[in-house]
Amino acid sequence: MEEYRLQIDKTAKPLMIIDYTFGGDRSLELMKSTNLPTALQNAKVKTEFDLAHAWSDFARKYLESTQEIAGTPLCWGGHYDQLGRVMLEMMRLSRDKQAMVDTEVYEIIPQLEEIPFVSRPATLEDKMFCRIWLSLIRHPAFIEMELDEDELAAFNYWQGLFTIALGKTNSELLKQAA
Repeated sequence: MEEYRLQIDKTAKPLMIIDYTFGGDRSLELMKSTNLPTALQNAKVKTEFDLAHAWSDFARKYLESTQEIAGTPLCWGGHYDQLGRVMLEMMRLSRDKQAMVDTEVYEIIPQLEEIPFVSRPATLEDKMFCRIWLSLIRHPAFIEMELDEDELAAFNYWQGLFTIALGKTNSELLKQAA
């Protein structure tokens, strides 16, 4: 079966994230050597790369097993790595929240202790991040999703935060390319 890969036209600011894979990340070695805050570490996830890789694997398994996509293509491998990289950036936003006290996004960024799940993707709630990413990259099975009222509020909140992390990730990748 053919893999789904997002194709976009050129934009004013290059979207480096679209072609991102772990293998092409110039800061990969730094991510592998940077430990997560102790509260987020567990037996399998100790470094920033471990966190990003755990989300990449989780997304791949989710997409392969979910019934929503029966008959639709799996994703190009880089899309899973992209989700992992953005989830790493979301953790960094929470870790570094105090440095953003005077910014407009400060209020919506959760404290690090409020997101212990970020280093343990496994639950139904964690699948929401996969759904957010797959809808953002316009995967055919996730363009139109049915959400109840409670899910919608959570989805909108996390999608807003995810979008901030996505923008920050893209900015970091632009710096690498410069």
